Amino acid sequence: MRFVLCILLVALPSSFAFAAKGTMSLSEAQAAAAKGDAEAAAAITMTTDRQACLNGCAKRGHNREQCTNACRPGLCHPGAEQPYCIAK
Repeated sequence: MRFVLCILLVALPSSFAFAAKGTMSLSEAQAAAAKGDAEAAAAITMTTDRQACLNGCAKRGHNREQCTNACRPGLCHPGAEQPYCIAK
């Protein structure tokens, strides 16, 4: 039981860090970039419009629901393979 608890305690911080880098609002990304977050700054640099995001998402083989969710205006994906934001 102690062993399992130790494994969970070690695994939790990395999962929280991954979740935090999953998506953020454009304003959160701007604040993070101002504090030196290179991934947030890279995402802001790669800001695209919603239609271009939807087209690229579909070309990568994602379904419509996933693309609609990922391409919401004002949303940033700093932890993506290619970080990007969607313009408002």
